[in-house]
Amino acid sequence: MANILLTKFTFYLLNFLANTFDYIYLSIKVYRILCFLKITFDQMPLFNPYKWPLSFVRIITRPYLAFWARFLPNLKFGNMSYEISTIVALEFLACILRVSFYIRLYIFHQLEIVTQLLK
Repeated sequence: MANILLTKFTFYLLNFLANTFDYIYLSIKVYRILCFLKITFDQMPLFNPYKWPLSFVRIITRPYLAFWARFLPNLKFGNMSYEISTIVALEFLACILRVSFYIRLYIFHQLEIVTQLLK
């Protein structure tokens, strides 16, 4: 009896963790898209980044991109410079996405094992 209760508890716990990592994965993916939008619209001179739809994207992504810009200097090529902090910031989000995907995959695998034990 105690073994079945422990297995059911493990099932519910793994189900909760799977849902939590689903939400984390989805929110990081949406935030990465917002960062891409900010970088893309910064390169287009016809769009005003201070008006409503773009100002939201700029305000949401500013703290994250400013964090990386504080630590990584610009690359200088003669008279021009290139900011590499945005590339590193996007790659860091991609790494977090990959890790959360593999954690989700592991949790779903464990959930399948526990489901087979409950049958």
